Amino acid sequence: MMIKKYLDYIGITSSNNKTEKEKKIEIYNPSGDIKIAERYLTYLKEIDNYQKDRRTTIENKNSQLVGQASIVTSIFALFVPLLFDNFNGITNSFKILISVIFLVVLFHYLLAIFHAIKTLKINKYRYATRSTSTITKPQRAVTELDFVNEEINDLIFTVNQTAPIDNLKGENLILGSRCFEIANMGFGLMTLLIIFSTFSIKKEVSEIKISNPQEIKLTIPDTLNTKIHFINKNKALNNSKDSIKANK
Repeated sequence: MMIKKYLDYIGITSSNNKTEKEKKIEIYNPSGDIKIAERYLTYLKEIDNYQKDRRTTIENKNSQLVGQASIVTSIFALFVPLLFDNFNGITNSFKILISVIFLVVLFHYLLAIFHAIKTLKINKYRYATRSTSTITKPQRAVTELDFVNEEINDLIFTVNQTAPIDNLKGENLILGSRCFEIANMGFGLMTLLIIFSTFSIKKEVSEIKISNPQEIKLTIPDTLNTKIHFINKNKALNNSKDSIKANK
């Protein structure tokens, strides 16, 4: 149960394709007062502008998330495996623990990129916009009031169609941010474990093993003969000195 909630939390099992269900179809009753109709139009334009600003913010944040997660993932995937080569002095169980955390963190970074990059696939999002047919069709409005009511009707349709799509992009941003946050926390945990592991690493003294010691020939100096030769040389030197003194 907890695993199911976690998978929903990071967007693996949850389905966010709710655009069709969230779309509203509302019928607008044309106003008979031009001033009221203009107030309606102003109100709808404010909603439409708010949706556009919100959409731009969401798309920019998703783009930033893709860039940041991609940079961190590249550095993380290249730098961390190099550390494993220096872990010769730690136990295999600790290596397995670090490896599991590494894979989990890398998975969440990639999942964050996956969620955020879905927003950049513009071919999957079809927005409703105003159409030139409003003023080119044969049944177009011929009075100012009728045209304002027609514009109001177009804006109602546009806002109701685009809001669910923007919500879907916002959900992608939320899921990507969750995965990026979890990956950062896992990266911090792994960094602490690596730091603590450095105190437990035992440096091994390199040893040279000789397979055939009989083949190695060692030259051992004859210190005894060298010492006797040195003594005889000193005696000869002393005798020569004595003979010199006797001649004097």
